[in-house]
Amino acid sequence: MDAYIIILAGVGVVVLLTAWLPMVLEDLPLTLPIFCVGFGAVLFAVLDVGGEPPSPQDHLKLTERLTEFVVVVALTGAGLKLDRPLNWVNAALTWRLLGIAMPLTIAGIAVLAFALLGTNLAASLLLAAALAPTDPVLASEVQVGPPGEGKEDDVRFTLTSEAGLNDGLAFPFVNLAIALALAAQSGDPWLLDWLSIDVAWKVAVGTAVGVAVGRCLGWVTFRLPKHARLSRTGDGFVALGITAISYSLAEMALG
Repeated sequence: MDAYIIILAGVGVVVLLTAWLPMVLEDLPLTLPIFCVGFGAVLFAVLDVGGEPPSPQDHLKLTERLTEFVVVVALTGAGLKLDRPLNWVNAALTWRLLGIAMPLTIAGIAVLAFALLGTNLAASLLLAAALAPTDPVLASEVQVGPPGEGKEDDVRFTLTSEAGLNDGLAFPFVNLAIALALAAQSGDPWLLDWLSIDVAWKVAVGTAVGVAVGRCLGWVTFRLPKHARLSRTGDGFVALGITAISYSLAEMALG
């Protein structure tokens, strides 16, 4: 059997399950990601796919780009659900989670990893930076409802907005772990570069580009004369286009 045909059938099944399973699992203590992981494990255990199962380590660049794209799309989805304006007043709890709770969580996990697992400082910090952010996909069970429905009590709004923003704030700590690992080998100074580039520049530029692109494309989508609004298409690919534009422009600006 042609591998392309098998892959095509698998993609079709996954797309249908993605649309159908959330309704079936609504009253069960299961989520779509849990089911998909289990389904994949069973599939590879039962079917003879020939040879060794594909390993992400054999395709590092492809794995990096796919996971990056999935995360960026998930973050856009979290942002699009918010009906309440994201400002200093409405998002006071969000800023506390981001500015106080997450750095404390990173510090706590890093100390535990260093003390209990025996990992070095760089590895401990990398583990902490990866585990500290709230995941926008797995936290969806307690998030707000779809856009326009107004199901936004303080807890749901805070969790959704924090989940959409915390990856950007955790990123400098990932780079800090990398900087520490490189400095341990080379002995080169790292603190000034990390503070000026990874913290100040990248966070500021990423935020500025995100706000600018969001406002511009939001205007194109909802504020143009009715016959020219993007929202009239009702096409979900518009959200993917907005995601690609905002993320790529931030990357071009070295954000």
